[in-house]
Amino acid sequence: MLLAIQKSYELLRNYGFFAREICDKCGIVLGAVRFTRYGEPEVYCSSECRGDAHKAASRRSGRPRKYKTDRERGAAKTRQQQTYRSHPNVEKTVRIQSETKNLQTQKSPLS
Repeated sequence: MLLAIQKSYELLRNYGFFAREICDKCGIVLGAVRFTRYGEPEVYCSSECRGDAHKAASRRSGRPRKYKTDRERGAAKTRQQQTYRSHPNVEKTVRIQSETKNLQTQKSPLS
């Protein structure tokens, strides 16, 4: 709640501090930190006064996960590897026995 200017100066004169707002529920003088709700004019001193202290934090930091479980992530990785390996440009070279036969005997001495 916004205080009248006369009340603000009365607080300054009596207690040595100047305040413009007090909590709408408990009446504590508000400093720099306020708790509000979007679209509502009320201000509160804490989330307890605002009425949502019991609510669990719904915000998570970081990038959202693409897969919810490790099993989903593993299955996606397996599918990705199978797709990559089935591509025609990614074939392993086959060793032909006729080309590699007797290479040991064909060595020439170094001169």
